[in-house]
Amino acid sequence: MSEMVCDLLVTGANGQLGRAIRALAAARDLTVVAVDIAEMPLDDREAIGRVLGEARPKFVLHCGAITDVDGCEHEPLAAYRINGLATAWVAEAAARHDAGLAYVSTDFVFDGSLSGTPYPTDAAVRPLSVYGASKRLGEEAVLAHGRDDFFVVRTSWVFGPGGRNFPRAILDRARQGQPLKVVTDQIGRPTMTHDLAEALLDIARLRPAGGIYHAANEGQCSWHRFAIDTLQAAGMGEVEVGEQTAAELNRPAARPAWSVLDTDKLAAVRGKRLPHYRDALERHLPLDEASRTTDPKDGVGGKRY
Repeated sequence: MSEMVCDLLVTGANGQLGRAIRALAAARDLTVVAVDIAEMPLDDREAIGRVLGEARPKFVLHCGAITDVDGCEHEPLAAYRINGLATAWVAEAAARHDAGLAYVSTDFVFDGSLSGTPYPTDAAVRPLSVYGASKRLGEEAVLAHGRDDFFVVRTSWVFGPGGRNFPRAILDRARQGQPLKVVTDQIGRPTMTHDLAEALLDIARLRPAGGIYHAANEGQCSWHRFAIDTLQAAGMGEVEVGEQTAAELNRPAARPAWSVLDTDKLAAVRGKRLPHYRDALERHLPLDEASRTTDPKDGVGGKRY
């Protein structure tokens, strides 16, 4: 990569969110340097510094992460190194080159105890999983710089065209005639990559006061309700969706039972809210069907970052 000056550097650029950002940035005539593990491995501090030094971005959107929540329980050192330590290295390099930075974080930094009230940006954090704890370490690394152009943007239940996503999994099982049984006692805000990408690009453009922001589609639901909404949006509302609790599912990583994010702060900055998640779902489904033959394999989980 020869030395240049670009508007944006996007990490995790081959993931669902990274691809959405790239498409929207192109529509806004922004120059983008898109990097993923091949171009800038996040476990290599020197590589991070070198890439940012050559790209000289005005702003960094740091989407690269290990997002396999259960996998992080089995590989905690990798999770802490990529989600925590590597984020410190990205922030360090961004500060050295005087670039703004938005780090995409998660509702999983909360423990769910604030049930019934959306989590404000200044709520106390208490991660229940290695994934949540590793992302919180990344948050702390960004916030420690105290820069007005450094942002932590928490989101939740992300889905988007291409690769693995919750709506696709539900529809695939339904079309194959497999029984559906979905968790009823976890409540959050589903968020489409396209809408999240727009919010992130607005933050990069508007440069509000630095700190923590929450970005999620409007509305809230359980995973069970989201599954029903998905089937109805796909014209398959007759398919039965069974119920189960998180305890019955018994996954390796604990999830917050309540992780609805308060998005008022971001809405005040942008002058608008993200659309309702049902609106996002309607837009997502045809795009996801088209992506089955045109998009690369999913970049979520495992060693992808």
